[in-house]
Amino acid sequence: MSAPDTVLIVLKRSRISFLRSGAYRPFVTINGHTDVLPWGEHRVSIPDAQPLSIDIYVNVRDPKSKRWTFGRCDAVVPPGIGRVVEYSAPAQESFKGDLGPSGTTRSHGLIAQALIVGALGLLCALILLGFLGMGLAALSGELR
Repeated sequence: MSAPDTVLIVLKRSRISFLRSGAYRPFVTINGHTDVLPWGEHRVSIPDAQPLSIDIYVNVRDPKSKRWTFGRCDAVVPPGIGRVVEYSAPAQESFKGDLGPSGTTRSHGLIAQALIVGALGLLCALILLGFLGMGLAALSGELR
């Protein structure tokens, strides 16, 4: 349960996402004030009678990246007691984030990310099988 005059903000990222790097941080703008927050839970002092205007996006601090921000979404949360806002970052940069009440958000792009990780795993397995075949051929004298 949330304490009076506070809002609990939960910032989540996908388990199979490539967002685990320290260069990726969520930028959270609450009622016009922007902070860079780490992933996890944060309590913010906002009076229960005041609406909450929130805008969240992930910033990529890599000059080689074509996109500097991704996963942007915003919402206005009405006044109330025990407000909890949850943000789920996308699994890939080309998808949007999801912002809503606790337990209702999901990370977009999980299927695409799983396909990419699976394809990379398959490629690595094929390369290892090729090296294994070359090693066995060299040991048996078939490779000259």
